[in-house]
Amino acid sequence: AEQILRTCVFIIMKLVVVLSCILPLCSLAFAPSKSAGRVETEISMANRREALFAGAAAFAGFAKPAFATSGTWLAPEVNFEPSQQRTDGKIDVNSAFVGDYKQFPGMFPTAAGKIASHGPYNSVEDIYKIKGLTDHDVKIFKKYQKEFTALPPGRMFDERINARVST
Repeated sequence: AEQILRTCVFIIMKLVVVLSCILPLCSLAFAPSKSAGRVETEISMANRREALFAGAAAFAGFAKPAFATSGTWLAPEVNFEPSQQRTDGKIDVNSAFVGDYKQFPGMFPTAAGKIASHGPYNSVEDIYKIKGLTDHDVKIFKKYQKEFTALPPGRMFDERINARVST
């Protein structure tokens, strides 16, 4: 529900911007000419109607229904970061910081640091491919493997890797 609300808010914001750009252009068809010689021109109702329909057609080209936003100009607002996806209480190995593993006894700081310092991971099983794992690390990983998930790496992975500190 929150995701739908966000999508609607972004669509309304985009529509307001588009309308604020198009409506002044449509009104030009009805504005008197500002020529120096004060030449009177008569615009027939047919021409005014055509200008109005042209503006409406241009607007219709920009407006998209909410269900058709994938791959359009609204894509950045609708397609959320992997780190914002629901994890059902599990720790995402691609976005978790070392401190996030403190809730698992025996993980912090050594084993957790190894997970956080490597990656990205396509699956939770990829953590067993980390070079230099000890038997203790493997035992701890297996103990808590059901508590982990591997979402696609996104912006949070880059921020976590660039902001990490030594453990």
